[in-house]
Amino acid sequence: MKTKLLLTALMLSTIAQAEIKTRILHVNTPEIAGEFYEVLTAKNKEILKVDPSNDELLNDLLHASDFNSVVEINSEDGLITSLEIIEDGDDVLDFYTTDEVHPMTNYTPSNVESFDKAVELFSTLKKRTKWFTQCFNRAHVWAKQMYDSDKVESMKILIYYTKKYRREIKGKWWFHIAPMIDVNGTYYVMDKEFTKKPVTDKEWESIFTKKMKKKGIEGYRCKVIKNISEYYDKYNQENEYCNIQITSMYYWEPNDMSRLEKSGEQKTHFINRELRSAAREVFWGWRKVYNQIKDEE
Repeated sequence: MKTKLLLTALMLSTIAQAEIKTRILHVNTPEIAGEFYEVLTAKNKEILKVDPSNDELLNDLLHASDFNSVVEINSEDGLITSLEIIEDGDDVLDFYTTDEVHPMTNYTPSNVESFDKAVELFSTLKKRTKWFTQCFNRAHVWAKQMYDSDKVESMKILIYYTKKYRREIKGKWWFHIAPMIDVNGTYYVMDKEFTKKPVTDKEWESIFTKKMKKKGIEGYRCKVIKNISEYYDKYNQENEYCNIQITSMYYWEPNDMSRLEKSGEQKTHFINRELRSAAREVFWGWRKVYNQIKDEE
């Protein structure tokens, strides 16, 4: 009998105490002073709570939410007791401070002097003339156009959707890509297919995660990855909704990122075969466009 009681107690203890590795989606402030704060996480559909008197824990949670940090949470009966930040601050600036080989290694984008200049560049990008086109082909032509016209060494930003996203949110794409430029430290995405002007990377991301808001998921930011193997990782596929990756302007589509990891060989220039293929898929009268953007070999 004692053994059964001990096992029951241990089982209840295991249920009551939980440890999860996750991201903080949102921290709801109580409407009435003294009530518990509510914490929404990416891993657990259950809403966790925080004692309002625990100022240090609340500050850590808000920090983790603002910076989309990976955290390890300990809770007991739905009440968070402690938090440890495992990975702080997903930001594209992190790409310039690592020795790991990735699509931004040894690449420094140009600084565009003003938002007005960004708008001017945006206005010169050629709109597609064919009905259905691939985003990576449009992005490749636009990146080469900006380089040819103003010597702008741009970046590209990708959003990848995971199995979790397709299962819980639904969608027909598994990735989208567009050029991105640096304007005095602020990143603007040049996606003429979906926006009417340059938008910040955060604004661009929100356009392609708006279906999540309709499902009641507020405040989620896609996990930033350096290499595409992080996207294919099983834990990532089952626990994150989406990923953001930044590359130099030379990378054309996701297979380029896979080849980089396999061979370690970085792309350091535009390839005419790819430019030709991109122009052909996006434009009627593509030969004229290709002749304008091709490199003289």
